Amino acid sequence: MDLERDIEEKLINRLTQGVSQWTRRDDIKTVSQLWDNFFKILSKNNKAQLHDQPLTENEKNTIRTQITKPNFYQAAKFMVGANRQVKFHLKREDSTLPDADLTILDNTNIAGGTSVYEVIHQIQLARKFELDQDRRSDVTLLINGLPMIHIELKKPSESIIKAFNQIQKYINEAKFTDIFCFIKMFVVSNKTITRYISAGQSLREKFLTAWVDDKNQRVDNYLDFAREVLSIPQAHHMLADYTVLDNQAKNIILLRPYQIHAIKAIFKASREQKSGYIWHTTGSGKTLTSYKVARNLLQIPSIQKTVFLIDRQDLDVQTVSAFEAYAYNDTINVDDTDNSYDLANQLIDNEKKVIVTTRQKLQAIFRRIDEQKDNLSKKYLKLKDVKLAFVVDECHRAVTPSQKKELEGFFKNSLWYGFTGTPIMDKNARAENGNDARTTKGLYGDLLHTYTIKNAIADNAVLGFQITNIGQENVEDEENTEKWDKLYLKDVHMKAVVKKILNLAYVKQGLKDGNRYAAIFTTSSIKQAQKYYHIFRDIANGESEIKVPKVIKEKAVDFPRVAITYSISQNEKDSEDNQKDMKVSLKDYNAMFGTNFEMGQIDAYNRNVNDRLARKSKQYQAPSQQLDIVIVVDRLLTGFDSPTLSTLYIDRRPMNPQNMIQAFSRTNRIYDNTKQWGQIVTFQYPETYKKKIDEAIQLYSNGAATSDITAPVWTESRKKYIAARNGINQYLLDKKALDRIVDAPMEEMKAFARDFQKFDKAFVAIQTYDEYYNQDELPEKERISIPALTDEELEHLQGVYSNVIEKIRENGGDGGNGDNSDPEFDWEYELTPIYNNKIDERYITNLIQNVVSDTNESELFLNEKDVEEIDETIDNLEKINKPKADIIRSLWDKVKQNPQEYAGTSISQLVEDLINKENHRLMQEFADKYKVDYNDLRYVINNYVSDGDSTRQKGMAEMIDREAYEKFRDAYPNAESLLKWKHRMRQEVDTFYTDKIRPLMYTE
Repeated sequence: MDLERDIEEKLINRLTQGVSQWTRRDDIKTVSQLWDNFFKILSKNNKAQLHDQPLTENEKNTIRTQITKPNFYQAAKFMVGANRQVKFHLKREDSTLPDADLTILDNTNIAGGTSVYEVIHQIQLARKFELDQDRRSDVTLLINGLPMIHIELKKPSESIIKAFNQIQKYINEAKFTDIFCFIKMFVVSNKTITRYISAGQSLREKFLTAWVDDKNQRVDNYLDFAREVLSIPQAHHMLADYTVLDNQAKNIILLRPYQIHAIKAIFKASREQKSGYIWHTTGSGKTLTSYKVARNLLQIPSIQKTVFLIDRQDLDVQTVSAFEAYAYNDTINVDDTDNSYDLANQLIDNEKKVIVTTRQKLQAIFRRIDEQKDNLSKKYLKLKDVKLAFVVDECHRAVTPSQKKELEGFFKNSLWYGFTGTPIMDKNARAENGNDARTTKGLYGDLLHTYTIKNAIADNAVLGFQITNIGQENVEDEENTEKWDKLYLKDVHMKAVVKKILNLAYVKQGLKDGNRYAAIFTTSSIKQAQKYYHIFRDIANGESEIKVPKVIKEKAVDFPRVAITYSISQNEKDSEDNQKDMKVSLKDYNAMFGTNFEMGQIDAYNRNVNDRLARKSKQYQAPSQQLDIVIVVDRLLTGFDSPTLSTLYIDRRPMNPQNMIQAFSRTNRIYDNTKQWGQIVTFQYPETYKKKIDEAIQLYSNGAATSDITAPVWTESRKKYIAARNGINQYLLDKKALDRIVDAPMEEMKAFARDFQKFDKAFVAIQTYDEYYNQDELPEKERISIPALTDEELEHLQGVYSNVIEKIRENGGDGGNGDNSDPEFDWEYELTPIYNNKIDERYITNLIQNVVSDTNESELFLNEKDVEEIDETIDNLEKINKPKADIIRSLWDKVKQNPQEYAGTSISQLVEDLINKENHRLMQEFADKYKVDYNDLRYVINNYVSDGDSTRQKGMAEMIDREAYEKFRDAYPNAESLLKWKHRMRQEVDTFYTDKIRPLMYTE
C-alpha cells in the first residue's frame, strides 16, 4: 500500500528528472529559510543594479513588507509587472549608492536567463491563532524563490476532496500568507486522480479541473500530470501566459486545458501564416480564450497589432466589460469611442497592442478612404500594410461573409481567427449568395481545435440540460402552424404559461434549496413579450386570479421581480405603442430598484438589465437588487453570461440549430452544488421541439446521443430512483442490523456502500424534477408510491455509510492503489448534505455574503431592505433551531456594525468556524463534567449515528472503559457501578448529541 511520503518522493523525483528542471532543496524547511533563499537569488540576479553592495537587513525588510500582499489576488496583481518583467524600485539605505531597479521575475526568459526553479517539501507552517495547530505542507514549487504552485497529496485510498479541504483549511487558518501569498495554483492528487485550481481565498470544489491532452483525453495519474503540466517550461508558461486576473471579480483565473490547446493551435497557425477557427462550446469561456489569444499573439514578431472584432450590437452586452476586467492589470487598449480617426491612428502607431473595436468603425475608415482616394494622406496609405491578426468572438454574428471579404481585401497582411460555439456546417449551411462563404470553414479556414458540449460536460466545464417540453397531449397536427400560432397567442394559453412558470420556479430557479436563480423568458414578438409583462404585472399588483404559490412566498415574498428588454426603433410601425409600453415598464423598474431611467436612456436601461441579471457586479449581488425573470424576444440569447441564471422559458417556435444551442447555453454555467442542470422549458409544439432539440444536440456534440447532454425524462429518473430505493430499503428493516454492517465482512460492507451510492445519486437526481413536488397532479402510474424517507433515516444511512467507507479504506478494501474493479463503486463519491426545505443556515449565509464586499472597499453601506430580510430570516430559523440561529445572529450583528471588516471573507466559513468553536466548547464542557478524554469524545461524536444502536457507536467502548470510570469515581465517590455507569453514559452521550451537537449540524 502506498504511503503519502512514498507518493511525495516519487513526485519530487519526477519533477527533478532531466535537464533544466526543478532543483530539490531539502535544506529549506521554514518561512525564514524561504526568505533567505529568495534574497540570495534576488541578489545574484541583480549584481549590477546592487553595484556589488549586498542588501542590508533594513532593505530586505522594506522589500519583504512592500511585495507581500494580504491575499492571492493582490499578490498576483503585483506579479504582473510590466513588459513581462516584475521589478522592485529600491532606494538604497546608503545614500551614496544609486537606486536599484531589482528584477524579481523575468517572464521573457522562461526556462533560461535568470529563472531559478526549485522544489521544497514538508515546510513548517506556523500557527497564526491560538486555537490553530502548526502544519506541514506537502510539495511547493518555487520560481526565483517565491512559492508559485502548491501540491497537496493523499493516499490512493483517500479522496482528493480531503486534500482540497485541507488546502481551504490552511487558507482559513492564514497559513498561506507572508511569502506564500504568491501562490497562483493549487494541485490536489491521490496518485490516481489529479486536479488543479487557481488560488483564491474561498475555493469552490466545482472548479477543480482535470488536465486533458490536445485530443481531449484526460490525464489523471499524478506523474503524468507532473510531466504534462508541472515540468519546465510548461509550469512557468501556465503561470505567466495562461493566467488571467479578473479585475471585476477580483479572481485569479487559470485557463482550462482546452483553452490552452486552442491558444497553442492558433500560435502554430499564425507562424505558418494560416487563418482558422476554434469550435469551443458556448459557455466554455470563449471570450476569455479569445482575450488571451489576442494578448499572446503580440509575442510573435511578425504581428504588429491584434484586433478583437465585435459588432456594434455587442457593445451593450458583456464583451467589452469582460475584456476591460481581464485587461485592467495588462497592457490592453480597449477602443470604445465612436471616433474612427483615433482608430486609424492606433492601427498605424508603433505600439504593439490589442485593439477592441467594431467592424462599423473599420468600415467608416474605408468610406473615408473612398471619399479621399485621389488625395489620400500618408496615414491611410500606411493602413493597408499593417500586419494584423483579427480575433473574432461569436464569429458569425460579428462579421458576415461579405463584410469579412471587404476587410480582408483592404488589410492584405491580415490573419483571421474565429471563435464559435455553434459553427455553421454543411448540414446547416447559409443560403447561397454568389461566392460568399456558406460555412465556418469556408469563411475562416481550417478547424484548429474542437471542444464540444459533450467534452465540456464530461470535464464539468458546463452543465447538461434538463428539458421539459410542455404542450397539449396527443397532438398529431403540429404541422398546422397557422392553427397553433393563433392558439398560442390567446390569453388562455399565455395565462396558463405564466401559471406554469410560477409553479416550476420553485424547482427550476432553485428556491427549494434556498437559492434564487434568474431566468430568461423568450417570446415570439415584442407584442407578445409586452402582453406577458402585463400578466406578471397584474399578479404583482394583486389584480389577477393567478397567485404566486405559497411555497415560493415562504422563500421569497416578492417573487417574481420581472423586467422586459427590447430595442425600440423610431421607424417601426408599432414604435409608438412599443414606447408607451416601455414607459410603463421603466416606471415599474424605477420603483422596484430606485433607478431613474427615461425613454431617452433605453440603451442605458438595457445595459442595467443585463448587469442586474448577470449579478457579477457587487451592487447587483445584494438580494434586493436582483431580477428573477427577464422577458425578451432575441436579446440576451447569445453572448450573455451569468452563472446564476438557471432557466430559459420558451414560448415561440423552435429556432434553427445554432440559435437553439446558443439560447440553451445561457443556462448551463457552473455555479454551485445545487445547480445541477441548465433548465429548459418549452410551451409550444412539444413534439417538434423534441425532434429539433435532438437534431441540434447531435449536430453540435459531434454526433453524441441526446442522453449524453440532457437529463433523463421524469419516468426514467423515477424508475432509477425506485430501483435504488428498493435496494436500500432492506437495510432499514432492522436498524440494529444496519449498525452492525460496519463489522460485517468486506464484501458486505462494499455491497452496502455500493447500494447507498446508487440511492444517494438517484435521490439527488429525482429532486431536480418539478414532478417530484407535484405528484398528486400525475397519473397514478407516474407517481412514486414509496413513502419518503425521514431526515432521521437519511442521516442514519449517511452516518453508517461514512463509517463503512472509512472501515473499507482502513482495511485496504480498495486494493491499496485507489483503483477498484467494480465500475459501480465510486471512491471519490461525496455525500449530498441533507438540507431541509423550510430554511437552513446556507440560505442565510448566502444572503449575508451578498451584502458584504468582495474587496476591501473604503466605504460599504448595507441596504435597509437586505438588513430587514436577513433579520427576518434569522428570526424564522430561531423558531426551529435556536442554537444555530444564535451563532449566525452573533456574526450578523458584527457585520452590521462594521461591514468593511468582513470584505472579501467567506461568511459560510466564518459560520462554520463559529460552529466548530461552539462544538469544541460544548464537548470540552461534557468531557470535564464526566471525566472522559476529550479526543475520545470528539471521535465518538464525529462518527455518531443518530438512532443507531448505542452499544455499537464507534469509539464508545474505548471512551467509557474501566480507566475512564475510575477517573469519574474519583471525582464522584458515590458513583453507581461500572455497568450502570456505562449504560447511563451511553444515554448521556445520546442526549448530548441530540440536544446540543446535532442542532449545530442540521436544521430540523
